[in-house]
Amino acid sequence: MIRIYGIGGYEEVGRNMTCIEVDEEAIILDMGLYMDRFVALQEKGIEMSYENLLAEDAIPDDGAIAHLKKKVKGIVVSHAHLDHIGAIKWLYSRYNAPVITTPYTAEIIEKNAKVKKLIRVNINSSYKISRNIGIEFINVTHSVPQAAIINVKTKYGSILYGLDYKNDSHPIVGRKTNIKKLKELDDVLLLIADSTNANEEKKTFSEVIAKEMLRDIMLGMETSEHGIFITTFSSHIARQKSILSIVKTLGRKAVFIGRSMYDYIESAEKLKIVDFSEAEKMKIPKKNSRKLEELNKKKDEYVFIVTGGMGEKNAVLTQLADDKLPLKISPHDFVIFSCNVIPTPTIRANRQILEQKLHRKKARIFKDIHVSGHAAREDLRDLIKITEPRHILPAHGSIDKTASLAALAGEMGYELGKNVHIIQNGQSISI
Repeated sequence: MIRIYGIGGYEEVGRNMTCIEVDEEAIILDMGLYMDRFVALQEKGIEMSYENLLAEDAIPDDGAIAHLKKKVKGIVVSHAHLDHIGAIKWLYSRYNAPVITTPYTAEIIEKNAKVKKLIRVNINSSYKISRNIGIEFINVTHSVPQAAIINVKTKYGSILYGLDYKNDSHPIVGRKTNIKKLKELDDVLLLIADSTNANEEKKTFSEVIAKEMLRDIMLGMETSEHGIFITTFSSHIARQKSILSIVKTLGRKAVFIGRSMYDYIESAEKLKIVDFSEAEKMKIPKKNSRKLEELNKKKDEYVFIVTGGMGEKNAVLTQLADDKLPLKISPHDFVIFSCNVIPTPTIRANRQILEQKLHRKKARIFKDIHVSGHAAREDLRDLIKITEPRHILPAHGSIDKTASLAALAGEMGYELGKNVHIIQNGQSISI
């Protein structure tokens, strides 16, 4: 018997957590934050306790699997984004099970949570969790290194946990999505699929497109004698690598500023995924006030890559907009948002406030210099065609997004309620 429990991520973009029960054993896939609620709590200064986070829906409510706690043999994590790993800090201790993930993701988890047993499995490698359950981390391209589709192997067939991926034929960091391996899978019982961009009728572009967009601005516009500030997701190592390359061509020096950006880069360098040794890195800008004052005197010799693209109140870009640092944004300086806005109310509002502050400073603003790390509708069509699952379970999205994926499956011969299943958080299905 197999039962799938949707704990989080089945009503929103984020808070991802799924439990798979296989006879007398079970595994958990991901333990993520709902970033919108989490950011709101941070800004209110509320204590980040399990009780407060649960009450505000910032972490998954695992009450639906309370009866399975002794059955859980492993917590398997797909990649290093906070909406997949961020809740480990508060939920891990509720289970007597190891966390199993790829080496880079393990490095980031260790910076965010205390985990007694953390098992590292190389990408495109397998691991036997128990008598009935094995897993395989199948390499996929995404906006963070060593992201994986998790292949859960059971005697009933394979269950593919395919969140946060796209099929990028020209990745900047790491290998291409392992389509060959996905095509070799011959008995896929269920595909749990990423619905984030299922309503976008296109193919998600390669990361090289974002690099060319950045190049066009930084090398094709009148930047001399002006400061250049770029913000992107801290975890987006490939984007940061592209920026570093363009900065070098421009004849400037890169300066990365911000705690989360520092941590992600440090982990990538530790595993020799990238080498950013030619750039300067600052973890906490307020501790580098004298250095920032010196850099401010010759801004046109640097490019500053900073945290804060979502308008977070304590992030570096917001501190710059609020004149809280010796480094200043002057009229006609370039501010490039190499990121999209996470589609949640709090984050959209914070970003709008930040942009208004930058406009008052008369900065030149460039938005959406970005390509997504999520598969769009036509990428998802290919994934379904390649893997030929018997059942499909849309995840990682609000109801309109999961419904879009269900509609796509309907076009491909699947039937809602029969072999396409839409559930909400706390609900389960038996297959």
